[in-house]
Amino acid sequence: MGTPKDHGKGNGSVSSLGEMQGRMLLSKRLPQTLVLEDSSIELPPVEAPSLEGLKVARPVLAPVTGEDLFERFQELRLQVATRRDLAPGAPVSEGNEALLDVVGYALGQLMPFSARTGWWALVRPEPILPGFFEALVGAPVGARKEITVTLPPDYPVEALREVPARFVVEVRAARELSVPEEDSPECLALLGRGGTLEEAMQHIRKEIVDERMAEARIALRDQVLDLLVERSGAEVPSSLVDEEIRRQWQAVEQPALQHWKLSAHELQAALESWQWAPHMRGETERRLKRVLVLAAIAARDKIQPRAQDLEALMVSMAGMAHLPREEWKRVVESDPAMAQRVQNLLLQQATFDHVVAKVEFEG
Repeated sequence: MGTPKDHGKGNGSVSSLGEMQGRMLLSKRLPQTLVLEDSSIELPPVEAPSLEGLKVARPVLAPVTGEDLFERFQELRLQVATRRDLAPGAPVSEGNEALLDVVGYALGQLMPFSARTGWWALVRPEPILPGFFEALVGAPVGARKEITVTLPPDYPVEALREVPARFVVEVRAARELSVPEEDSPECLALLGRGGTLEEAMQHIRKEIVDERMAEARIALRDQVLDLLVERSGAEVPSSLVDEEIRRQWQAVEQPALQHWKLSAHELQAALESWQWAPHMRGETERRLKRVLVLAAIAARDKIQPRAQDLEALMVSMAGMAHLPREEWKRVVESDPAMAQRVQNLLLQQATFDHVVAKVEFEG
């Protein structure tokens, strides 16, 4: 089992703001694949499926409960809290925010998906990592600390459930939060959701409903895409799945691991842990099949995105990135890979709209 070597306090390899925003925004939409951007990659042939008789069931929206409203209200209070930086060497307390660099080990190797740098986290108990944040209480700002926990029975990576794990953590900074009183005029003004607590809760309820409707649309999208994949009989070689996972790993985890100055052997083991993870392989294979099927339909039905579709997409993405339209356009145009991703997304969206026009929704 390796241990991260000493290093400076920099952030390691960090993507540009535009690149990070772009990845985030594209991930919220139709399935993107990095191998699709490389014309040297040979993609398997896929036959476009029939669009006749497509039927999918509408998902049912869960009702918004009082507990949902209370939890969201508390989250919003934390977002508008005033923050005071703690001095180097000051102890971290429960309820503080801490800026962490983290890497984890389990079963004698690096844990997949555990490496993070520049992670602002609230120091409070977290069921998915029982004991982790509790062990940070009292750690001095600027210190390195090792934390050992037993992963819970519902840990997302099945092979690591109820397994002891060791995390190496650097506390780069910390902040003390001063949260406004729940029903104070200051709190309501900061939240910007009405002048009374009742009005604020009405706004919050609507926001949660809107989010659940968006999630329902994603669920419907996934149903349609999976039905198309099933009809097409699309298959992808294991080597293509490996390559897509490798590229995702390079984009997401490798920069964080390089921050820890790990050996080439440790980096290769980390990559293989992604490639061997059943849920990662399954999701990657599913995403590749969906993209290939949409591409086949686009080619067969001669789908062409409209200019107004590009404009609408750019306006939408600029809004989500909280950037002016022209600034977002410059971000995309200055990055060929980002521009290609946007074009791929645009064609996928136009193709999906073409498919959805022929779907019968049940329920």
